[in-house]
Amino acid sequence: MNNATQHTVDIPKFLQNYKKVSTSGVSSNQDDTTAVGTEPATREPSNSHYTLAEMLKSPDASSPWDGNYVAKKYRIIIRDVIEELPELMKKGESCPDDLTLVDHICINRESYRAHIKDIPNSSNTENLTTYRSKFISLVKSILERDDNTSVKGENTRVELTHFYLKVEERKVAFDDLWHHPLLMSHTERYYFPFDATMTLDTKKSGVWRDKYPGSESIDLEEKIKESKYDTDFKPCYENYQDNALGVLDYSRDISVHVKKKSGSVCTSH
Repeated sequence: MNNATQHTVDIPKFLQNYKKVSTSGVSSNQDDTTAVGTEPATREPSNSHYTLAEMLKSPDASSPWDGNYVAKKYRIIIRDVIEELPELMKKGESCPDDLTLVDHICINRESYRAHIKDIPNSSNTENLTTYRSKFISLVKSILERDDNTSVKGENTRVELTHFYLKVEERKVAFDDLWHHPLLMSHTERYYFPFDATMTLDTKKSGVWRDKYPGSESIDLEEKIKESKYDTDFKPCYENYQDNALGVLDYSRDISVHVKKKSGSVCTSH
């Protein structure tokens, strides 16, 4: 066919990276799905993950705060980091001072689950810092992007301030930070007074209560009056200890009281 026109087909760039598939032995009218490839096709790596640094610069970086609470996806990320960092800390409390954790945390774009990867080893004993201080820097880079977090450079969020203090306390097990109220959901917050009391009673056989009488004095009744819900909370107040134990007991009882129907009496403590 001397006059036959030769046709060429432009192969899309995204297909040019695939290895050729042999069609030998396959008739021209055979369905393509029956063709057997002699070499496996290679695909481009999935784009389902990115680093935390990339995420914080992307449109996915919504406000880290949902009202007065940490937004869900950031709670997930911080808790995952808390779960993984202790494994690194077992190798040593110190890490390179120039380490930027946001560059070594891999985030799933859909679930926001986080994974730490490719942390470099310290090549020398100079210019070192602790993983705890790096973790604080990490949390600040996530949660203090919001202008509402600070006033004149000072953090105004009580739970966040307390969280930083607990991170710095070496006697506080790092993985215990997972349970800090800052990272709790609304449901976890509601059940915390119940769960905490039951857990301590089970593990400490009630002896833990003896440690609280000497704790910092807290005028619980005055604190209730400061609340805009004092008219609802006041009826449930009855001679609680003015210390951390009284706050825990009152929090448990008021949760039950609020959940009950109107007119119900408070539970005893």
